[in-house]
Amino acid sequence: MERICKNCGSIVYAQKRYCADCGAKWIENRITLRNVGADFADMYLGFDTKFVRTFIDLFRKPEAVINGFISGRRMGYVDALRYLFISLFLSGIFLFIVKKMDLEMFDPQELRNLYENMGYSEAMVKTQMSFMEGYSLFIQDYMSFIIMLSIPIYAFLGKLTFRGKRYYNYTEQVVVQLYTYSQIAITLVPFNLIIIYFFKDLYYIWSNVPLLAMIFYNAYVYKRLFKLDTAGIIGKSVLFLIWTMVTFLVIVIIGILVGFLGMLFYKKFINPAWDPSSLGIG
Repeated sequence: MERICKNCGSIVYAQKRYCADCGAKWIENRITLRNVGADFADMYLGFDTKFVRTFIDLFRKPEAVINGFISGRRMGYVDALRYLFISLFLSGIFLFIVKKMDLEMFDPQELRNLYENMGYSEAMVKTQMSFMEGYSLFIQDYMSFIIMLSIPIYAFLGKLTFRGKRYYNYTEQVVVQLYTYSQIAITLVPFNLIIIYFFKDLYYIWSNVPLLAMIFYNAYVYKRLFKLDTAGIIGKSVLFLIWTMVTFLVIVIIGILVGFLGMLFYKKFINPAWDPSSLGIG
């Protein structure tokens, strides 16, 4: 008995559960909570699912997942963009819990002591504390957007580090960064929850772990992808860090220039009475 796929209109032959053209599952029965629960368990909770295989193999053999996606063999693993969305969803849950626990991303008293030891006046301390509070809220509210911007930047750094025909082009580097970021984010979410629930005082130290994990995991992935020896990956890692520092410096300089021009514009056209010294400047 022939059936017409409800997604692409192709023929789905009898005894076939999936469309041969678009891969959509043939659904005959009406939607029930039981069916939805079964589909969710089959997709995400089973040990033979794409998600679990992707997660495990990104540690065991990341080259199989990444090279498979790049070359078009995508049926066995979660695709790069969907894997990112899963990581953003889990990270969003973590940030929601952080907000509910009223957990600060920095220790206010330690920060105040630091500014006072640097010789800041009380007005400057209050200004800097207010800035850091706003920064903390901004990071929590726009974390997903920041990640979306950082992935193309890290892909660009990867392209600068691994140049040549034997290495990936820029788009392929984006795929690498999508998978590596998502893997670290998914892996660390349960550890983050344990830290904030049972070892809250260690949260500020632990907040440095994701960056270190990304550095070492990226090195491991590139080593496997390009079959580099130990000396080769160490050299490439150093080069990657150099390019990262140069890029960061350029971004900081641009940020300072934009901020300075913004203050000039604000004082000249919006509020001529505004005093820049209120920010601790001048």
